[in-house]
Order: sequence, then structure tokens, then C-alpha cells
Amino acid sequence: MPENSYSGSSDYLQGADLRFDRRVVAPLILLVLIGLGFRVWQLGAIGFAEDEVNKVNAVRAYEQGDITANAEHPMLMKIFMFASVKIARGVKGEGRYSDELMFRLPNVIFGALTVIPLFLLTTAFFDRWTGLLAAGFWSVGVNAITLNRVGKEDTLLVFFMLFACYFYLRAKQTDTRETKVRNRNYLLSGISFGLMMASKYFPHYLGLNSL
Repeated sequence: MPENSYSGSSDYLQGADLRFDRRVVAPLILLVLIGLGFRVWQLGAIGFAEDEVNKVNAVRAYEQGDITANAEHPMLMKIFMFASVKIARGVKGEGRYSDELMFRLPNVIFGALTVIPLFLLTTAFFDRWTGLLAAGFWSVGVNAITLNRVGKEDTLLVFFMLFACYFYLRAKQTDTRETKVRNRNYLLSGISFGLMMASKYFPHYLGLNSL
């Protein structure tokens, strides 16, 4: 066994590609759809919270060419909000959907998709069925759903952080002779960590990879 491989590594970590089968793909798709349904239901029924108002004001400023609003937080989530609002207006026209719905929709989508990196990382440490169980808890978990239905940066932070940790782990578990594969996974981990930083300024989370 390669020096940097763990005896518990699954097929998902061997080689350059992830090999999914229907027993995994179908439940993951179902969990994403279930999670999306719970998160999007009556999404626009509740008004903006105080911190969300700051994001709304920032997006309004972006429309005027001012990107300095709410500068204490990174721009990535607000860019997604900006795109969501613009697409909704372009497709259905002004006033077709509530602002609460369109501003929160990007987080809802990323929140539902978080089952994927969570499954991958959990599978890397345990096995695919444990990974599916963890993904299921996230899909229907009340705390996760509640957080993902609010226009705050934490949803994107978690999504990209999980991918950053997963690709770093894949690189460490790859045979040291597979330089190309290791470097590619390190690169993907770095990109994911960069997107995490573009979501919320939590640089100390890089230490999780060392652990």
C-alpha cells in the first residue's frame, strides 16, 4: 500500500476519477431534490432579517456600479444574489417573484447541493453508506434547512470548505508516484478554499486540512 494511503480508502479515492454507480447516484439526486424542496417551500413568506437587508442594499448598490457596499463581507454570495435577481427580472419581468425569494434562492440551491461534498468527505473517512446517511441528515436537518433559507454567507462557506477538505484528503491518499493526480487534487482543494474565502473571511479554516 502507498505510504500516503489509508487502509480504509474506498473506490471513490482510487485513481483520478470518481466511480459512482446507480446505488449511489439515485439516492444522492433524491436527497438533493428533497433538500431543495424543503428549503424553497414558502421561501419568500418571511421578510428580510436585519443582516439580509445589508445584502439587499449591497446588491442594489451593485446595480448602480458601486461595489463598496457591505465590504466587510466578500462579494461571492452577493454576486449570486445579483445574478438571481437579474435573471428573474429578465425571464418573468419586474415584480413576478418576491425579492425575498430571489435573494435567498442561491443559498437554497447551494444548501441542497451540499449533500454532495458531504457525502464525498464522509465516504472518504468511512464508507459510502455512512456518506449517504450523513447526506440524508443534511438534506432534511432542521438546522441546516433553516440556515440555508437565510441570505447569509455561511451556506457557501460550508459548501466550498467541504470540497476543499475532500480534495486535500484525496491528494494525501493518492500514491506519491501519481504526481499529476496529487497535484490536480491539491489544485482543486486550493480553488475550493479560495472560493470559501470569497464567501466568508475565515482563513483559519485552512487549518482543518492539516488536521
